[in-house]
Amino acid sequence: MTDTSEKSFSVLSYVTALKKKVNDTPEVWVRGEISKMVEKSGILYIEFADFKEESEKPIAVINLVCYRGIADGIKKKIAAFDKPFELKQELKVCFKVKADVYIPRGSLQASILDIDPVFTIGELALTKKAILKRLTAEGLIHKNKSLELSLTPIRIGLITGENTAAYNDFVTKLKESPFAFKVICAYAKMQGEETEKSVSNALDKLSQVQALDVVCIVRGGGSKTDLNYFDNEELCRKVANFPIPVFTGIGHEIDKSLLDEVAYLSCITPTDTAKRLVDRVTDSYNRMVNAAQSIALSTRNLLQKENLKIRNFTHLFGQKVVGILGNEKTKIEVYKSNLKGNLNFIIKEEKKKLDRDAEGLRQGSRKILELGKAQFFLKESKVKGIDPKNILAKGYSLTLSKAGKFIRNAKDLKEGDEIITRLKDGEITSVVKK
Repeated sequence: MTDTSEKSFSVLSYVTALKKKVNDTPEVWVRGEISKMVEKSGILYIEFADFKEESEKPIAVINLVCYRGIADGIKKKIAAFDKPFELKQELKVCFKVKADVYIPRGSLQASILDIDPVFTIGELALTKKAILKRLTAEGLIHKNKSLELSLTPIRIGLITGENTAAYNDFVTKLKESPFAFKVICAYAKMQGEETEKSVSNALDKLSQVQALDVVCIVRGGGSKTDLNYFDNEELCRKVANFPIPVFTGIGHEIDKSLLDEVAYLSCITPTDTAKRLVDRVTDSYNRMVNAAQSIALSTRNLLQKENLKIRNFTHLFGQKVVGILGNEKTKIEVYKSNLKGNLNFIIKEEKKKLDRDAEGLRQGSRKILELGKAQFFLKESKVKGIDPKNILAKGYSLTLSKAGKFIRNAKDLKEGDEIITRLKDGEITSVVKK
């Protein structure tokens, strides 16, 4: 068996040799995406990767380390830009790196020496532009703006940091007004990586509150890098689709976040946001007062006109009543004179009528009695004329059955029946033979 101990390397020797070779490689600019980042004692440990479009699995990964001094310099460099940003996961950056081998682990890593902020700002702008384009294409930019805002937005849902200057500025402005605003708070983280999730949860919480007029998302001034958290696409979609108007007062007067674009109204500060609400309620109140004053003035003018009409009518009515009363008084005097002049004539005529009626009653009673007697004698004569005795005396007879019933038809009899014939002076009993 061949002895290779003289030809082989120890692990340390081999890794050290690799390190020397790697150290000979030049410094280069490398672009990629931060897939993971941890900071310990001011040192940044970054997992840097390339991804295929719309894929979450990296196709290439390298570990980077950025020592404290360089990391502090990079942070200051980023903060000095007009549009600063913050190193975080999923951010696309371009680092100047120097390859190295970490001997204790034998792993390849590279040290970060510098950063190109222009690259990242460009990528952020492209990402923001792409999100804005998608939101516009889906009609989400104007969706929340199309909602109807109450004329008196008194019940307010507020999303802001707890016990922050933004909260105090907003609430103080409302309290300075003469109106009874009611604020329902849903506190959230307004800076750092938890911003999007925290604000989204606060929106979910306020969506369960009944009868809110408006929701306000406010934060005070601070690092411009915090503005990037309000470009989150999912957060923008939630605000755009929120069922009531959403005001934003993010605290940046120049730059506008995507959240400002989709909100019902974008305000420059928390105080300005509260002022917009106070102004709207004030306008509504003033319109109500003006309407009430207009109604009062119109009513007063109408009452004056109607009172004048009533006074005129009362005057005319009084004149007409006086005229009517005068005419009626004259008529009464005429009637009185005519009644007095004709009274004796009327009494005489009525007396003559009474005398005629009395004479008529005397003569009429006698005539009525005589007429009654004549009618009585006539009826008596008719009754006597139909008396059966008188009829029998004239030679007529009556035929009765044995039972005493009158027989009017021969067909009512048969052979052998007994019949009674009644004459003037007696009765005859006979038997029917044929």
